[in-house]
Amino acid sequence: MLQQTLKKWLNQFKQYFFTYSNGFYHLPYSSKTPEDLVESLANYPFMKHDRVKQSVYANTPFCSGGFNYQKLEEGLWVIYSKMRYKTNVAFDLVYDDPAEMKIEDKGYYMLSLNNVTSQPIIDLKICEKQLCFANYSWTFFKPKERNCDVNFKGANNKYITLYFNEEWLQKNLLQNSLFSEAGLDKFIMSDQPYIAWPVDEKDELVKNFGIFDEVMNMNNEANHIDFLQFKLCTLNLIFGFLRTCRDQQVFEKHFAIDYENKFSINKVENYLTSNLYDKFPGIDFLAEKFKISESKLKSEFKQFFGKPIYKYFQEKQMILAKELIIENKLLIKEISYKFGYENTSKFTAAFKKYHDILPSELQKQEFDVAI
Repeated sequence: MLQQTLKKWLNQFKQYFFTYSNGFYHLPYSSKTPEDLVESLANYPFMKHDRVKQSVYANTPFCSGGFNYQKLEEGLWVIYSKMRYKTNVAFDLVYDDPAEMKIEDKGYYMLSLNNVTSQPIIDLKICEKQLCFANYSWTFFKPKERNCDVNFKGANNKYITLYFNEEWLQKNLLQNSLFSEAGLDKFIMSDQPYIAWPVDEKDELVKNFGIFDEVMNMNNEANHIDFLQFKLCTLNLIFGFLRTCRDQQVFEKHFAIDYENKFSINKVENYLTSNLYDKFPGIDFLAEKFKISESKLKSEFKQFFGKPIYKYFQEKQMILAKELIIENKLLIKEISYKFGYENTSKFTAAFKKYHDILPSELQKQEFDVAI
């Protein structure tokens, strides 16, 4: 009797527990239902929950920001979160003990459009501008599958997440021909736990962040939410996702990355963007440093970020190089040397390929503007 009483008492505070591993604070939250998710996060210390506006604001030692939530109809919720991270944080989904779950509780699918923006550490003596590197993706998780959002210190991340249950899926999506054309009926029947796919920053899907800022009244500029417009925008987001799956043959090309490797791949990306002043460290070095095989590193990095690892690193260098030329902090020869190029001509060719302009031409343009 005493043991059961103690267990019940401890469960009241379970959502406040966090652990530290792999360089991250792991914060658990419940996702049995969207209501449970909202209450789980709202009950953390330093959180403010406005039930009228259906928003939660956070200013904790871990992060600042918040999220808005809405139940559009039975079985369908939308949660839009915007957070800035003060340290490395991983949000871990926590489910009830299977022995305590009801048979009819099948959980919720999660379809999410993600914008993860990192701020690499750059010497301000060389580049005064704070650069931001944005990565876009979407994820589609089946109910009760282990999931973890990896967020690095200094990141500004946004997630538009649709939660829908089995009944809503059967009634609305499985009956749609585009759903089957996209191969997602096969995904539902498969043993794959989730799909994660990179999105190009020029893709139409990216515009949804601006659209949902307005329709969910994220800036509190409107007196009320236009639910008809909100539903229309949500449907457009779903159909955009389905068209992407169909046109890019996502189900055929996708493979799931396991939980531990996901951490490693994200750490590799963060390491690369924090060391842009050096030449590419090499696949063998990265594989050994982050405890992942070279073959997995190459294939899973491309799966997660949409580009081969060296090309990804080179493109981020070219973005930084442009800022250095604009600020006139370093000579082109110096930039070339810093980035590990054998000679200036190879750097110039890489710069021209990415920016469609020679670095010398950009330098001249900036000089002409200055005078």
